[in-house]
Amino acid sequence: MSQEIAVLAEKVVSIIHQSGRSGGDVLEEIASTEGDSKMIAVISELDIMSVAKILRSFDATIPSIAAWLMDPETIGNMLDVEPSYWENELQKGAFNAQDSVKSMLSQIFLTQTDDEEREAAILDAIVESETGILYLSLPFIGLDFEAIDHSEEPVSGSDEELLLKIKSISTPIYEQILSTAERGDYEKIEGILKSQANSIRVGELSSDTDDMFEPL
Repeated sequence: MSQEIAVLAEKVVSIIHQSGRSGGDVLEEIASTEGDSKMIAVISELDIMSVAKILRSFDATIPSIAAWLMDPETIGNMLDVEPSYWENELQKGAFNAQDSVKSMLSQIFLTQTDDEEREAAILDAIVESETGILYLSLPFIGLDFEAIDHSEEPVSGSDEELLLKIKSISTPIYEQILSTAERGDYEKIEGILKSQANSIRVGELSSDTDDMFEPL
């Protein structure tokens, strides 16, 4: 790692501590002025909680460039720890874990030019986690699957659009999602995801990242 990349990564992390959105904006500036490869090199030096905070600060209407360029493995690792933020948001009283997951997955899968190979690699990276299918299924618990019209274009931004996008990438994963969502207990799945995320955070991240959980 060059000294320049180290300095840029340190700068981005310090900004993320205050605002995930501002940290994402800095990455966008690096990409626009110094190239995507430089930005990717900076992302590779960020801790995974910093990456998660950036992407949580964006959504499908205003996506982060990081969601488009980071490698599938990093995305999979990021989604493993993203539920660590849920408790803080729940305490604010204006948060729903389903909405958070849907926003994250929509940003990853619905905002880019189609790249089937990359999309398949991302899905594979997600389901490699013990709780990957649970994460993918959470937004669709309670959805009326029989009411989905597979012959019509889904409404942009809808649950159906996201679900059918996943189906177009991998039918086997789509079928696992349906099976899990139809028989899954929402609160139990949410609890499992939070528990794993917090275990990863405690086991792998140092205490100096605690301020990552300050407001976005």
